[in-house]
Amino acid sequence: MKKWMIVSLSLLIVVGGCSNKPQEVIDDETLEVQNSAAGDAREYLNYKMNKEKKSVNRGLITMMINNRSDMDEIETGLMSLSTEHFSPEKYVYQEGQYLSKASKWLGRKSDSNKSGLNPELNISSDMDWEQQMELEKKNPMYLAYIHEQNYVDSEGKLQGISIGLAMNTVDYIRVEDDKKLMHFDEAKIDDKMIKEYGEKVANSVVSRVRGMKELKDVPVMISIYKLQPLNSVVSGNYISTAYLDDNDKRIKKWEDVSDKYFYFPSDDGEEKDRDLYNRIRDLEDYVSKFFSHQDIEFVGKGLYQKDTLNKLVIDVHTGMVKETELIGFAQAIGPEIVDYFPHTPVYLYVKTPKGLKATIVKEEDQEPFVQIH
Repeated sequence: MKKWMIVSLSLLIVVGGCSNKPQEVIDDETLEVQNSAAGDAREYLNYKMNKEKKSVNRGLITMMINNRSDMDEIETGLMSLSTEHFSPEKYVYQEGQYLSKASKWLGRKSDSNKSGLNPELNISSDMDWEQQMELEKKNPMYLAYIHEQNYVDSEGKLQGISIGLAMNTVDYIRVEDDKKLMHFDEAKIDDKMIKEYGEKVANSVVSRVRGMKELKDVPVMISIYKLQPLNSVVSGNYISTAYLDDNDKRIKKWEDVSDKYFYFPSDDGEEKDRDLYNRIRDLEDYVSKFFSHQDIEFVGKGLYQKDTLNKLVIDVHTGMVKETELIGFAQAIGPEIVDYFPHTPVYLYVKTPKGLKATIVKEEDQEPFVQIH
């Protein structure tokens, strides 16, 4: 049996949740639960974190994004892109401290909200609900959420800011008629419009950022994220990104993001990588034989850059909660991860009804490290 180690892994906690109305209030207890859940998949990014400063938009993501998978990927995906410009070896991650007006920016432009970044609607008093519905379908809400991350040096001085613009693929519209009845429809937004409107919004955001005294000469990375439809079981992904150094006042060029996640088991995952699909299923079957008294389910998420698998995250869902069982599970699966995925970084999280109970990390061509929580 290959050796395995239990070590203390540093966990990064970033706000997450689920809802879609900026005026709602999220209580601290709910936020802490969301924080814990959202932190599960962040360890591998290796950023140290300043936990003292909370986001000035704390809880906003829980109100604007409906899909749990999207919430996680908006945050972790932006952190991953940020490593290219703000090295985890040099900088500390800090929740966003500067875009305090982001909730207003997410609204429609209007006489009462000049800063709104979504299309203005000219609704006249003589319009019926059907006319208003058609107007909204022709002018959907493109921008759903703005995510800010700060990167600071060891003394806490800001050295970089990353901004993610989450764009809708579907705008879910509801219009009230004169009898107070609610009518629902949706407007689908194609990839071309997501990119075009996202770049338009990005230019406006950069202009506003550069207008802030604290951010006028700070390097900025800004990226466009394509959301998945409501209740999707998979996340969307970042599609393009731009970087401005401390002297740049505007975006000079955009670069496509080639990274994309595939889920296992899924039809898309099997089509993308049948070998990985089978390895995950085989590992699940192997482990289940030793823990036949427990229901065990594996859900894999592979990050591909073009056709190359860069990282594999596996969530193991199980009912086991006893420490002796968890240690036994780690002893059983640790060596198998090396055998099944010898050249792939693997981050495996054992999740139970009581939350995250074990973390197993295997970097490329290394022995696994294990933490029992």
